[in-house]
Amino acid sequence: MGKRIAGINLAKNGSLAIIDDGELEFYLEEERATRIKRDVGAKTLASKYLDNTIHALTICDCFTRYNKQVHLERVQQKHLVTKIAKEKGISVVDYRDRHHDCHAANAFYHSGFDDAAVIVMDGKGSFHNHDGYSFCETESIYDNLTPVFKHYSTFWSDEDPVRVPYWSEDNFYSDRVSIGQAFRTVSRYCGFDEIEAGKTMGLSAYGNLDTPIDLFNEEYGHSVCSKDIIPNGNTTKYTGTKYLGTNLAYNLQKSAERHVIFMVKKAVQLTGKKNICVSGGFFLNCVANYAIIKEMDINLYTDPIAYDGGLAIGSALLHTYGL
Repeated sequence: MGKRIAGINLAKNGSLAIIDDGELEFYLEEERATRIKRDVGAKTLASKYLDNTIHALTICDCFTRYNKQVHLERVQQKHLVTKIAKEKGISVVDYRDRHHDCHAANAFYHSGFDDAAVIVMDGKGSFHNHDGYSFCETESIYDNLTPVFKHYSTFWSDEDPVRVPYWSEDNFYSDRVSIGQAFRTVSRYCGFDEIEAGKTMGLSAYGNLDTPIDLFNEEYGHSVCSKDIIPNGNTTKYTGTKYLGTNLAYNLQKSAERHVIFMVKKAVQLTGKKNICVSGGFFLNCVANYAIIKEMDINLYTDPIAYDGGLAIGSALLHTYGL
C-alpha cells in the first residue's frame, strides 16, 4: 500500500476523499451520512473513516470572509475535524487559501492528459490580499498546474476603497461579480434558491428574445459581467413585453456561453495547448460545456465533481504530489 492522504472539503457539499498512492480510493459527501442536504464540514465522515493508515489530512474551503457568521461556522468545522485527526495521530495540512488550485488538481490529475491547460470558474474561490486590499479569486487559468492568469474581485463589498478594475502582473482585478455569483443573483430573481443554478440553466430554454442583452462584455482587456444584471426601471424597451425571469435566464445563459468561450480561447492563447480541463461549479453547466465543444477545436475534459465537493480530492492530490 502506498501513501494514503485524506482530504476534506469544509464548504457546502462537505466531503471526504482518500487518495492512495495517487489513486482515488474513496469519496463520500457528508450529507450521505447525516441526511442533511448539502451539509457542510465532514465531522461524521472524519470520525468514521480516518484511521492510523492515513498519513496526512488536507483541508480546503472557499472564501467566507464576506460573511462573519459563515466564516465562524467554517472555522468551527475546521477545528472539529482537526481535533479528530490529531486524536488519531494524523497531521493536518491547510489548503484553505488554495481553492482554485484544488479544483484544478482534481480536473488535471483525472483527465488522462499529460499536458493541458486548466480553467477554473466558480462563485468564490480563496481570499487574496493585494496592495493591502481584500479580493477573492473568481477565475483562473493554469498551464498544467502553474497559474498563468487570475481574475480577482471585490464584488461582495460596497465599501472597499480600492480603485478597480486594473491589471497587475498579468492578473485582472475588478469589482465585477463572478459567473457563479451572476447565476446566483438571477436564480434568486427567478424564485429559486441561490445555489439552484441548474434550474436557471433549464429555465433559459424558455426565453424568447429577438434582441438578447449581453450580460458579459469585453471591457478593460477582459470579458466581465455587467454591473446591472437585474433589470431596473423600464424593462420593456428590449421586448415590448414584461421582462420575465425566463428572458433574464436566457440572456445570462447565452452571455455565459460567450464568456466561457472567451476564457477557453484565452487559455489556448496563454498556454498554446489544445487539451483543456475545466472545473469549478460553473462547469456543471452542461449547455455551456456543449457550446465549447461546438465552437472550439480542442480536447475537453470536464471534472465530474466540478463543484466544491471535489475539493477534498483535489487538496489530497496536491499534497500527494508535493504541490
